[in-house]
Amino acid sequence: MKTKRINYKELQIGREILPMLKIRLKNKFFKNNIINKKVLVINTCIIGDFLATLPALSSFIKINKLKVDMIVSHSVKPLAESIKGVNNVFVARSSYNRETEKQETEKQNISEEYGLLVVLRIGPEAYKLIKNVRFSEIINCDIVYFKYILHLVKNILTRKPVKQSKDLVFEILNLKKSDKEIKFNDIFEFSKYDYDLVKKIPEMNGNKKKIIIHLGSGWKEKQWENKKWADLLKKINSFGKFKFIFVGADEEEKESFEYIQKKLDFKIFSLIKKINLKELFLVMRLSNYFIGIDSGPRNLAHYSDLRSITLLGPGLKNFMPLNEKDIVIDKSNPFSTSVFYIGKKSGMEKIGVDEVMESFKKLSSNN
Repeated sequence: MKTKRINYKELQIGREILPMLKIRLKNKFFKNNIINKKVLVINTCIIGDFLATLPALSSFIKINKLKVDMIVSHSVKPLAESIKGVNNVFVARSSYNRETEKQETEKQNISEEYGLLVVLRIGPEAYKLIKNVRFSEIINCDIVYFKYILHLVKNILTRKPVKQSKDLVFEILNLKKSDKEIKFNDIFEFSKYDYDLVKKIPEMNGNKKKIIIHLGSGWKEKQWENKKWADLLKKINSFGKFKFIFVGADEEEKESFEYIQKKLDFKIFSLIKKINLKELFLVMRLSNYFIGIDSGPRNLAHYSDLRSITLLGPGLKNFMPLNEKDIVIDKSNPFSTSVFYIGKKSGMEKIGVDEVMESFKKLSSNN
């Protein structure tokens, strides 16, 4: 197997094992008798993983009538502050420690006593932040996640569907998953002022239907060729009057946007590195379609109820759309995971421009 087929960055999730075990041992041997209803949720992970925890976490907060403090990664803080039932939000780098997280963490004062500690995801920096925090009870994700790894191995080898990440969190929190879909308004609370600010963003002006485009990933095997993106936008532009708005958070995505713009004879727009995650969420709420690769913004589109087309590369299929109206194009090998892919070509190479265009025609005709 060639090294380019391995996503070494994904292996950094292993850095979460030791903090999980330390917390479990601390809870076992250093019991505290703290009688209060204060809850601290530790959930330092990247965008897609964070979003997957929200249906269960929101239900947990609502059922128990809680006000919780949270520790999250830097990029999701603006969004976490808008979750119903969340009080204080602190930040720590995820185990991946991506470029977008490499900013100085401001000095933070966390309450030293909590009745309950909920550990959904925890990196080394988050553990340092809470190592002196006293707590009475704990809900730790470690055992459920270890069982999940065995489940993934078994189902990948037998080519069976894997359990969805959002469902796993209900198990961690010991909640029965409701048959009723948990929607955007059940989780978040935004004001008219929040929406008005986003409407004033220049790229959001005009009456054309807005298509949000996201093409970046930390693993090149999940990316679609820039030339194909340019060809796709030409076809969609000929099909109708649309405004293309690119989103993202790193320099490579910005360079791809500039390359694509040079290939087109009409204007496209960029919000790359210009808005935070909360603003991006509201941009999606005010847009019409999303087209992108397997990524955090793709999951954000699902939670904002924005009709989408996702081009899936190698990876577990544990972050599938929340709405059956959305379209997924997947040509990856069933044995490929988020760590490696198998085969002469990645699934992304097999996806053609015409296929995506036909999917867009179908999506737009149903919306």
